[in-house]
Order: sequence, then C-alpha cells, then structure tokens
Amino acid sequence: MKGNPDFKGKSILLIAILLMVLSPLFPQVFGQNKVNAVDSNWSMISSMHFDVYFPAGYDDFGKLVTLMAEETYYNLKEDLRFPLTSRVPLIVYGTKSEFQVTNVIYPLLTEGVGGFTESLRNRVVIPFEGSYAKLEELMAHELTHAYTNAINRDGRFFTTMRSSSFPFWFSEGLPEFLSIGGEDDYNNMFIMDMVVNDRLPSLEYSEGYLAYRLGESFLSYIAEVWGREKVSEYYYALRSGRNTDESTKKVFGMDMEELESRWRYHLKRLYYPAVGSHGAPREEMEQRTFSHKDGSYFNYMPRFSPDGSSYVYFSNQGARYSVWLSGTHGLYPPRKVITGERSGDMEEFYYFRSNLSWFPDSRRVAFSSKTATGDVIHILDTQKEKIVSTIRIPELRAIYEIDVSADGERIVLSGQTGVQSDIFLYHLETKELERLTDDLYWDIQPRWAPDGKSVVFSSERILDPKGTRRGMFANYRSAIFKLDLDSGKLWQMSDEEGNCSFPMYANAGDELLYLTSEEGVSNYRILNLKTNQKAKVTKVLAGIYAGDVSKDTRYMVVSDYFGGAWDIYFAYNPLDSLHYEPAAAPQLYQNRKDMWDEMDLKRLDIYGKMPKSKIKRINPAPQYDARRPILGPIPEFEYTQEDSLLFFQDYGYDNRPTQPGDTIPEVGKYKSGFAVEHLYGGAAYSSSVGAVGFVELGLADIMGNHGIGVSLGISGKLKENNIMLSYLYLKKRSDFGLGLFNFFDERVYRDASPNPFYFRYKERQTGAYFLWRYPLSRFLRVELDQMLYKRKTGWDLWVSNPGAGSGTWVELEKPEYDWVVAPGVSLVRDTALFGSTGPLVGNRTYVNLRSSISDGKLDYLTLYSDWRYYKLINKRYGFAMRLLGGVSDDFKRDPQVDNAQFFDLWGFNGVRGFEEDIWGHKKMLSSFEFRFPFLDYIAMAFPIPVTIPNIRGAVFADLGTVFNDFSDFKPIQKSKLHDLKLGYGFGPRINLGYVVLRLDIAWASDLSKVSQPSYYLSLSEDF
Repeated sequence: MKGNPDFKGKSILLIAILLMVLSPLFPQVFGQNKVNAVDSNWSMISSMHFDVYFPAGYDDFGKLVTLMAEETYYNLKEDLRFPLTSRVPLIVYGTKSEFQVTNVIYPLLTEGVGGFTESLRNRVVIPFEGSYAKLEELMAHELTHAYTNAINRDGRFFTTMRSSSFPFWFSEGLPEFLSIGGEDDYNNMFIMDMVVNDRLPSLEYSEGYLAYRLGESFLSYIAEVWGREKVSEYYYALRSGRNTDESTKKVFGMDMEELESRWRYHLKRLYYPAVGSHGAPREEMEQRTFSHKDGSYFNYMPRFSPDGSSYVYFSNQGARYSVWLSGTHGLYPPRKVITGERSGDMEEFYYFRSNLSWFPDSRRVAFSSKTATGDVIHILDTQKEKIVSTIRIPELRAIYEIDVSADGERIVLSGQTGVQSDIFLYHLETKELERLTDDLYWDIQPRWAPDGKSVVFSSERILDPKGTRRGMFANYRSAIFKLDLDSGKLWQMSDEEGNCSFPMYANAGDELLYLTSEEGVSNYRILNLKTNQKAKVTKVLAGIYAGDVSKDTRYMVVSDYFGGAWDIYFAYNPLDSLHYEPAAAPQLYQNRKDMWDEMDLKRLDIYGKMPKSKIKRINPAPQYDARRPILGPIPEFEYTQEDSLLFFQDYGYDNRPTQPGDTIPEVGKYKSGFAVEHLYGGAAYSSSVGAVGFVELGLADIMGNHGIGVSLGISGKLKENNIMLSYLYLKKRSDFGLGLFNFFDERVYRDASPNPFYFRYKERQTGAYFLWRYPLSRFLRVELDQMLYKRKTGWDLWVSNPGAGSGTWVELEKPEYDWVVAPGVSLVRDTALFGSTGPLVGNRTYVNLRSSISDGKLDYLTLYSDWRYYKLINKRYGFAMRLLGGVSDDFKRDPQVDNAQFFDLWGFNGVRGFEEDIWGHKKMLSSFEFRFPFLDYIAMAFPIPVTIPNIRGAVFADLGTVFNDFSDFKPIQKSKLHDLKLGYGFGPRINLGYVVLRLDIAWASDLSKVSQPSYYLSLSEDF
C-alpha cells in the first residue's frame, strides 16, 4: 500500500508536539540531576514591594532580608527613578548547595552561578553563603534585573519609549555598577590584568564573566567623569534608541567608538602606574603551572607538606577540578592525585572556598567537598591516590576552609549553621564538634598557630568609618583576628584599610602573614608579633589569592591571577631582605556585640504592603513628559487637557515611607499559589481534515515544586482530540509524576490497483501514566515509568458517492479493544562537562528495559543501551565515541503477528550518509568524532554586519546495522559491506546562544563505491 498525501494522519504531529512540550515531565535520556537532599520548608513576608521567601524557622533572617530588599530598592530608585508597579518575588536559599538544586528553573546550576532573575514571573533567586555584605551585593545585582524587567513591561510609564535589547556588557554591567560601583578590588583585578597585558577587548565583542567586569568599569568611568545621573540617562537612551551608537551620541555628544576610546585611556592612566610599582609574577617568582598551555583556568589553594618536600593545589586542568601534587624543587611534573566532579562522593568544590590541609605525616591531605547528601571532609592518601576516610558533620549545612592541627588530632574549620558562618573545632578521635565563634559576622579561612593554642582567621566585622557605599552592609570590611582557645579572647591583628584575608603563621608563630588589598592589588604582608613591625612580602600583579610558606620559610608558593588565569608561582627565601615599618600592636576586640544588636529590625514596619487602592492609576495632577526622562527634581509646569496623552501620574505614593502604614510586614506560612508558567498554541483549517490546533498550558507554584500541565490537541470530535493532564512533584529527592491522557491517531492508506481503494486505520488510547525518578547522586539516577491504557483500533473503507461528489467512511469490522500495561525502567549516568557545542570530557550511559503486556497484540520486551565517551585532547581539541545497541522480542506469542519494536539507521542516531529505509529488531551502532576549532572568528560587513566567533568543526565516521535474526546477519559479502553500513563526513557547528546550529555533510560507502553527499541541518548539540 502507498500512503495518500491527501489523507495523512492529522494527529501524529499533535501527539509528537504534546510529548515534546511536556518533555520536562518525562525521564530525560541524559542530563545530570538535582538532588534535593534537604526537605526545605519556607516562610514568607510581604512588604511594600516584595514577597520574600526564606527558610522556615529563621524569622529574624527573613525580616533582615526583607528590610535589606526594601532599602536596596530605594537605593536603586535613586538611579532608575521610576517606581515598581508590580510585586517582585524574592527567594533566598539558606546555602549555595540548596540554591543550586532550585526548581524555579529547570537546568541544574553550577557553583559558578551566583544568583539569577527568572524573567517570566520576574522571580529573584539568590543563596546566602555566610556574608551579609555579599548577600546585599548579590541582591542589588539581581534586583536591578528585576527592576528593569518591570520597567520594560510597564506600558503605563513608557508608552512613548520603545523597549530595545541592551548589549550584554550593559545588561550585566549596570547591575554590577549599581551594586558595587567599581569599588571592589577583586572585580577591578580583572580589568587591571587586561589593561597591563594589552588584552582589553571591545565592549561589543565582550562575553562571559569579563563582560560583567568591563560593563561595570565602563559605567563607573561615566559616573566619575559625567556624574552618576548620566548612567541613568544612558540607560533610558539605550532602552529607547535604535542602536548603541545613536544612544551614545544623544547622551554624550560623541559616538561609541570615541567614548570607548576615552575609557581605555582612562584605564591606562589608572593602572599603568601599577606596572611601575608592581612586578609581573613571572619576573618576581618561578612559574610552576602554565594555564595558557594546558587549558586550565584555576590553579589555586597551594599548600606545602609539613616536611617541605611537596605541595598540593586545586586545578581544573583537563576540565575537572581535581587535586594535584607537585615537588617543591620541580624535579618532576605535577601529577593528579584524585579527580573531582565525576562521582557522588565529590560532586563539586566551593570555588575559592574549599582548600587543602596536610596531616603531620606529609602523606594525607584533608579537604571539603559537596556530596549528594551534604558537605563532607575527605582525607586523601596522596601515595595511594584515593580517599581513605570521610568525615560527615550533620550539624553543619556547609563546610568551607579547614586546617588540620600540627598533632593531627583536630580540625578547625569555617562552617555554616542556620544563617550564620562561624569557626568550629572538630575532634577527630571523639568526633565532637565545638563552636568557637557564635555571631552573624562572616568568619572564614581559619589557620592554626604552631603551638595549637590559638586560631587566626578572617572576619567581616569591621565597619569602615570612611565608607561611602550605599547599603546596610556595604561598608563592612574583613580583618584578621586571633582567637585564644583557652581564654576565649579575640584579638584584631591587622589594621589595614583594605580587606585582609588568608592568614598564616611563619617562623614558629613569631610572624603572621596575610593578604591585603590596601593598595588596590592583593599581596602578602607580614606582621612581626614580637616587634610589632610589618613589611611587604610580595608586590606583584594582578592579585594573589591564597598561598603558603614552608615550615622553614625557605619557600613560598602562591596562586596569582595574571594573563587571564590563575597560576601557581614559586618563590625562594621570600622573607629575606624585607623592609619592616612600625605597625599597630594587636588590639583586644572589645565590640563583642552580635550583628543583630546593630540591626534595627523595627525599621521594617514602615515598609508595609500597600493596599491596591493606594496605587493611583489615573491622576493628571503634577506630571511630566516621559519622552524626556528627568533625572533631577521634577519641574513645575501647567497641565493642559490637550497634553494628557504625554503625561503620567504622580509617583509620590512610592516615596520612601517614614512611618508605619496600615499594615506591618509579618512572617507567614508559605502559600503555594499557582500561576501560569507558559501558555501558547496554534490552530489551522484544512478542507480535508477540518480544524486542527493545540493549546499548551503550564502552571507552577512560586518555588517550582509543583507543576501542572494541560495539553489539548484539537481535531474534530471531542473523543478524537488529544488531551493530556499532568502533575509533577519535585520538592523531595524523589520526583513523581502523574497524568491522564486521551490520544487519537488515524492513518489513511490506498492499495496499488488501477482503481484504488482507500482504507483508514484508527487508534485511540485512553489511560494514565506514572513517573518516578530517584537521583542516587548528581551523576547517577534510576527512572521508572508505568502506563496503563485502553486501546481501541479499527479499519474503515472509504465509499464514494460520485453523483454527490462526496463519500463516507464505512466500518469494515468491529473495533478491537486491548488493555495495555507498559512498564519501563532506566539507569542513567552522566558525568559529561560541556563546551560551546557539546560535551568535552566525561562519559554518559543510558540503559533502558521496556515491556508491553496486553491481552491482545502488543506484547514485547525491549532492551536499549547507549554509551558515550569524551576525551579532551588539549584545550581546543577533543575526541568523542558512541556505542549503542538495542534488541526487541515479542517471544512469538502469535506467530502471525510481529509485535517486537523496530529500529532504523536513519538520521542523527543512525549512520549519517545512509539514506535507505531499513528496519530490524536488533541494532548496533558506533560513532567516532574528532572535534576541533574550525574558524575562530568570522566577520561580514555587507549586507548585514554579522560577527560569529568560535565556529567548531567535526570529522566523523558511523558504522552500524539493523537486522532481525543472527542467522541471517552478513556483515560483509564479496569484500563489500552488506548488512554493515558505513558513513563518514564532516561539518561545522555554531553556538547561537540558545541553540547549536549543526551542518553535517556525509557520504555512505560499502568499501567499493561512495554515495552522493547527504546534508543534515539541525538545531542540536553534538552527541
């Protein structure tokens, strides 16, 4: 039979669409997992502008966060001017690990994501990591996104202003400027490095993290030269202008090229003096790691062994963060002693927080890491290259820096309990945890004194009296403190105006080294505790982050950022020939008040939620022309009715309140109200099939823990419509899904006779499904799914009426009914790390066993497996391999019917280049790809200026087969491939931001001849 194109099945496409748009509700073939190991409960506070969600049981924390949000809003409003007219949900997670597995958005987050603003419902989602100053900075950044999103959506204020797309450097630079304002030495370090190394890119072509830094720097320059109000004016000009150059000319009277050139000269004047006063690290020290050669970016947290023979450090050489060991004298190359980020025991590290500490045997090393069930301390044997012990401390929600005592019996650590970060002491023998500090200040980076009687650490508890930054915590800075374990006395050891961090003792405890950014560049200083003198130990660009001195002080190893990456540098006799100057003696820290004592939470009372009636919608009284946004005081003018369309209401209702209103913000229980997450659809009409269409509706609660899906495929009669109702529960570690469905399909065939007959096959499935997914770790999960449905099938014959020019379908036989149970179980492992167009390193495994059991003709059992391997040859070249196979059998319950499932070799999961339509119950396929950089950069000037960076390429070969019986399988016959099929080819891949555009050009061959090329164009990443 041959299908009639005029009578194609009208429901097949609808079913495919329903399954595709509901794919998050179905088990994914690959992908890593969110492990909700903690069953979080939530409370909420509704204030003037925000609905704040925070961990239940921490009411004061919730009030402080809400107060911080309102204060931050009014600080932002000083720049953005217009009020918020829609409420902003603000979700604050208690730890970074809990934030990373949020269900607000579907993708799994990595350690590198600080926070995000979800654009559909304008939800701001951020974690608390111990520092209230950092939390405030992050909140200001994300609230800027939410603020500008709200402005873009509010047509009442901006009917005369066209919303345009901001360049990326501005979209992220503005939040950075408004939250930090160019005053953070760590952020400025990246700009300094680009300037002194002549690597400063054009703003137009900046991308990734550096676009944040460049945008912040550029806007800080504008504020410094023209005033802060110019940044706001520039924002509205970019928002309404046709392009960046036009907006720049309007605001500054010069084009973007000239303005950017002036900024570049400003940066040279700012940072070139540092080139004269500071050395390049490779001039002052011996470089031990070479990121530009091995493709690494992070080489940090070095630590000498007690015997001084070696040191360990973290590195992401080879793409994964791992522990490396190197000899002190550099006589042998560094070696990786353990690989991280590929098992549930070591899922991830805290970037710049996890460190390494030796035991006194100079063999074992301790470090903290994230696991599926919480943070742990691993003890690594560097000779055996394996974990020999793991310490779990359930009282702690997060474990950061640690240090092992000289006797190897105790570990001092920075950890988080509840909503505060403190210093703790863990006794290895008794497994007891002792709290050393107990306040809301950010206490981090502890190190033992050589005699074991005291601990030094960095603490963010100094309020800078000269600070001018806006914010409740913006002017707190970190200093070095010493805690005497016997007396409990706390001493402030550093007196620098800049932030101080990473303290460590030298010379048997007589001297204290620490990092300080007082001169704008992070370098080591040393304080002699006997003479109260201090000296500069290092003076290098562009910033040191962590280091260590050997026990005999003959060697020093540091991690320094220079040339666009962190590398390890080695110094000999670092404490010789230092120039000491008088320093302030350590001071007993008298202000032992907790941060709560310095916070007036009663201030929150003035930010009560306003009744809707108080938000004026129509008020032609004092207003102004929104086509010319006024960034200063609103001028007085005479209102006329003719100008009413140009004006908007008085915004006085949103002035910062000074007294409590009708309502006071109170802590309440979390309410899981549902809102629309997405709604879309389409419809069409055909004379042959009538009206068809589909509607897709998704609902979810604010946390994303509950999802409801409604899908309708409309096609004629109600019973012939495709309907799916689904519910997904994601709050706990196990994910559950339930659904009801009614699927209808029809296909029309005709015979091949001169006077063809038309037949119609109809099938309707009505039933329910159940899904269960359990993540064993971030990389491994088990999936179960079960379908139970009633199946109705039948055949019709088309009987035409030539006289009437029409016809009708006549039932050929009574419909058949079957009850079908279709269970499936899958095991999925995925450790792949991705590049711009696909996986770079790791492996992926998928094994699925599926069955169908019925009282009719649908019995089968199918086993399918897919294994993929990725190897990074160097930082730009890689190799990929895929092996997959499948077998299906119906065990011949009915010899007249073949119910086993069929496999094919067509398309991207087949042999590329092979176009024949062959099927079989058994399948084997192997694919090999060499992936390489194809074009680094391509620019077109006419007819449209287009720039495309980083075009990748691949050369591939596929070899596969499908067949039914092994007895009939003939891979090669007469020196030619017979049942085995071979295809090979090449093609470019381009990351377009949201999708990867792939073009594969492939040829098939049987080893005797080669086919014409086949072309495959797709929007999908490499396998």
